[in-house]
Amino acid sequence: MNGLLFVLFLIIIAVLRQILGIINSRVYTTEYRDILQDNQNGFFGVGQYQPKFKISEVCLVVIDSNNTIKDCRIIRGISIFARFHYYEDVINQNVSSAKVLSSRHHRVIQEAAANAQRQIINS
Repeated sequence: MNGLLFVLFLIIIAVLRQILGIINSRVYTTEYRDILQDNQNGFFGVGQYQPKFKISEVCLVVIDSNNTIKDCRIIRGISIFARFHYYEDVINQNVSSAKVLSSRHHRVIQEAAANAQRQIINS
């Protein structure tokens, strides 16, 4: 009987994990569509920062051809309750400005901006 309960517990955990994954991907997809619709004149980039023992971050950023950040949204957290937030501190700042480089999210912003800059080079 204990073995059956353990197997049932593992099945419930696997199902919950899948459901939470679907919810997280829907949140990401919705935010992705919104940022692209709001910023049709710009270059889009995504950055991730996933340290081993700290909270991970994902950044969606739109920059123009002058490397000025037009939109920046960051999600930071470890649960399904984490949501994307506008990060207004870096809006209308150059990617290499002191304000961006001293930001607490500078790693993820720099990676997202680098991905967006690749689009500028390729276009």
